[in-house]
Amino acid sequence: MNNVHCKKDTSLTKEEKDVFTGHLKIEGLSHNIWDLFEEWVEISTSKVKFFYLKVYQENELIGLGLFLKIKPLDLTTSYSRLRKNALVKKIISFISLLNSNCVYISFRNLITSNLTRPFFYREPEMENIIMKAILTYLKDEKEADMVTIVDTSRNDNHYQKAGFDKYPSSSEAYFDATKYADISEYLNKHKSLKKNLKRKKDIVTTEILQGPISKNKQIQIKECLYCSIKESRVNTPSQQFFEDNIFETEVYNSDKYIHIFICIDNRIIGFHTFIVSGSNMGGVLGGFNRDYSRKSFAYERVIVASLDYAIKNKIKNVQYSLVDNYTKLRLVESLEPCGLYFYSRSPMNRSVFKHTLKYSDVHELYLLEKHGLLKKLH
Repeated sequence: MNNVHCKKDTSLTKEEKDVFTGHLKIEGLSHNIWDLFEEWVEISTSKVKFFYLKVYQENELIGLGLFLKIKPLDLTTSYSRLRKNALVKKIISFISLLNSNCVYISFRNLITSNLTRPFFYREPEMENIIMKAILTYLKDEKEADMVTIVDTSRNDNHYQKAGFDKYPSSSEAYFDATKYADISEYLNKHKSLKKNLKRKKDIVTTEILQGPISKNKQIQIKECLYCSIKESRVNTPSQQFFEDNIFETEVYNSDKYIHIFICIDNRIIGFHTFIVSGSNMGGVLGGFNRDYSRKSFAYERVIVASLDYAIKNKIKNVQYSLVDNYTKLRLVESLEPCGLYFYSRSPMNRSVFKHTLKYSDVHELYLLEKHGLLKKLH
């Protein structure tokens, strides 16, 4: 089709959202899918800026992409080996500041609230022209030194045609809750998990709440979150922005989200926050206080509680984002293969990305999944 073009924007009207009602219906989503991204757009800064990439045919909106711009890109945020050495981290951060590279990344790269691909179509048959328009725009955007998109591997053809390079990524993990009439059916398939959950059952409690969350609980959540960040295998390029602002959004200050708390003596030792959109439930944020949760199976309890909640509330899928630990790989039963798609006009950037990716967080998660699946086979 002719006259298809893109435009960046920082607002999305109700009328524009309504254009994608059919898309949401096909994906089993409701209109609250926009809420979190909309909040990020509003609190964007000059260094971390969220935006909509709108696709028009003539003057009619036909497609949409969710992206953010990060400038300068601090390389240490995505490379755990660099983060672990204070001196190296300081040097690389300084070099990143000097280079001042600008990167555009898809919302899915943030590993949060991954209920859907970050692309929306007015009509399903428009997917090809919309994706071509979006990827062409990103390639031609002079401001963007690099573009990275995490997407499901079944969409390889879009990126291949556009000239993006594909690199390995771990899969997205999810539950198909429709497989179970009751949580006992799942636990009967995981005998060791069932046994472990019986330990300390009189001491460890599970609480499921719909917000808003009290300030006292928010303080405990932050302790769990910061402990997990310190031990995490993966950070995102906007990690600090996310940490600084998540508690200023409506995530913990409204009734829009579901929160699962694992507690000992009324103290939160682990949590996971979810958004329910249509027939889907997706993880937004989680954290665990390792000083208390190591022998309490807090993470396993969250997984079981989320599936139990989904079964009881007739929710179809529970999305757990990218595989980033062996427990998730072992217990969250379905995997959606993903790829990391990269483009840069600069030969130097392409070379640096290619030769350093093996040290990155995303590649380490890919190796973790690969190793974990091999262990399952043996």
